[in-house]
Amino acid sequence: MFPLMIVDDEKAIRENLPALIDFESYGFKVCATAKNGQDALEKYTHCRPEVIFLDVCMPVMDGLAFLEALKNQEADMPYVVMLSGYSDFEYARTAIRYGVRAYVTKPVDEEEVGSILRELALSLMEKGRLTKKEDIREQVRAVIQLYHSGDGDRTPFEGCRMMHCVVLDDRGAQEEAYGEVRGLIEEKLYGGESAFCRSRGSVLSYLMVPKALEEYQYSVTLFGRHLLHNLKKTGIECALLFDGILFREGEGSFRNDFDMHLYQMMTEVFWGGNSLQENSVPGAELPDRRLEGEEEYLEQMKRALADRDRNALKEAYDRLREAVRESRLNLVFLQEVSYRIHYLLTDLLPGGGAEELHSEPLDWRNQSCFCRFEDWSRQLWEQIDTAFSNLEGREDRNHGITVKVISYVRQHFRETITLKDMAERFYVSSAYLGRSFQKATGVPFKQYVNDLRIEEAKRLLRQTDRLIYEIAEETGFAESKYFVAKFTATVGMSPVEYRKMSEKQ
Repeated sequence: MFPLMIVDDEKAIRENLPALIDFESYGFKVCATAKNGQDALEKYTHCRPEVIFLDVCMPVMDGLAFLEALKNQEADMPYVVMLSGYSDFEYARTAIRYGVRAYVTKPVDEEEVGSILRELALSLMEKGRLTKKEDIREQVRAVIQLYHSGDGDRTPFEGCRMMHCVVLDDRGAQEEAYGEVRGLIEEKLYGGESAFCRSRGSVLSYLMVPKALEEYQYSVTLFGRHLLHNLKKTGIECALLFDGILFREGEGSFRNDFDMHLYQMMTEVFWGGNSLQENSVPGAELPDRRLEGEEEYLEQMKRALADRDRNALKEAYDRLREAVRESRLNLVFLQEVSYRIHYLLTDLLPGGGAEELHSEPLDWRNQSCFCRFEDWSRQLWEQIDTAFSNLEGREDRNHGITVKVISYVRQHFRETITLKDMAERFYVSSAYLGRSFQKATGVPFKQYVNDLRIEEAKRLLRQTDRLIYEIAEETGFAESKYFVAKFTATVGMSPVEYRKMSEKQ
């Protein structure tokens, strides 16, 4: 009910007007009556009427003097309906400059007053709506300023909460879904769109003032269930997180508390927690630690990728996945795992192949839907498997690096050369290079090098008179004794015998 005051020097008007007009049916309640302007000023501060029915001609202080005094006193004037006798008509019209909304001639016509009251009620409701929105908008601006400045006084927000709506399934139509979710929330939440703070990734955040729960017996649970019920009708799955301790005295900065509280509640959702949560009382937190053995799991995956061994890669990933599940990682450290795996993959792809993956690191801040553990682990494996396929595909298209290794070996076989040296030079694992080299040449790497050296030794034995130890050194054998043994085993005769045989031919 909007408070209303009647100011008239006629007692009959003051007493009979409320009996004649059913003010309450129009949304008004007579909070006071006054016999003149001076009397009205004294009662005004206690009553704070939204509407005043004001007589023009009164003793002590008339209607216009009252309006002038009130305008000097109040920045936001109430709506005024002037009451006037016919002879005062021209006099009353000058009151328009004081914001008078209407004037009624005496005797009062019930239908005329009813029409005016309906119009005033609509105007007051709209005014209240706009005032409410502006008040909340100012509070939201202050909260955003607190966040960006890092810290500040939280006492002006006593009793407020942050409400986060986390989109879990947007039906594959992000823009349309978010429009529906925002529209529904802002229809139900006190302050509507003015209470909106920010949107980041899958999360929409709103400032929730105490009055927002007035219709719900000040119960977050009742409000949350009602909102989730209506969101469910749209077919979009969401979670509602209410931060009830953010605006109390925090231990850290406001920004840190805002983020950490949100991460904590989203971690609960990630691990299958309720879709309706409130952290109204500081309680037990999820383990705040990194994944134990993370380096080992990543190294196993890196080796499997380098060796092009999909089975070993899947086994290494499954071990990491189970370790993550058993530890129930906090969302902060879970995202670190996602980023480290993403960087591991892009580093292995030639040219820092982020484009080859066609995806970003798994991070709720970049995704339209917040995924829970099963979806997270599935998406992460898809990234890893995609990288593996790209590595294989790139090598198939370019016939791998084996051709380059073979070319290098044929030019440098006289030097000390090993499979490990080649793997490091061409940025692959020894195991992978060994398999691909043998597939290309039909023989193991070491045998291929020895065969080249033996062929070169045979040429030198046929075409030169160099000594045996000189030929051994020139063809890459460290010791002449080993050279003789290797040559004999390969050719079926010693170097001396081979030279003599060649001379006879």
